[in-house]
Amino acid sequence: MVKQYVLVPIAIFVFCLILLGLVYPLIIRGFSLAFKNKADGSPIIINKTIIGSYLISGYINNSAFFWPNYNNSFAFGYDPYITINQALSQINRISNSTGISKQFLKELIYKNSYQIEEENLFLFSPGQRIVNVMELNEILIKTYPNIYSKFLGEK
Repeated sequence: MVKQYVLVPIAIFVFCLILLGLVYPLIIRGFSLAFKNKADGSPIIINKTIIGSYLISGYINNSAFFWPNYNNSFAFGYDPYITINQALSQINRISNSTGISKQFLKELIYKNSYQIEEENLFLFSPGQRIVNVMELNEILIKTYPNIYSKFLGEK
């Protein structure tokens, strides 16, 4: 009878250890491999180096790059989407830092913007045009590698 009181908890412990310590992590890893493009966080990779993510902007304070809207308390500054007017207001700063023409930057913004069709987490209203600052920054880095190599610490 004492064996039963000792063996049952040990058996439950071993079962839970195998289930939660081995089986569950393997299942989750399998899902991450099956949906790799979603599980990796949509990284932006340039020259085999992750420079950011299309989904999360992080903190950018370099004057050569487009900045997300850090004043948005709902998104805590990690939302890479800004309105087209916010992007246009950054053209002078970026042009002055990099020497890239203001006309090119303006065309880049309009070419890569899209219109919100429905309300999006109370951040943007339907009909607004928005851009992803991480996409814009990636295009700038790829279009002007000589200019941006110094900002990325490359030689």
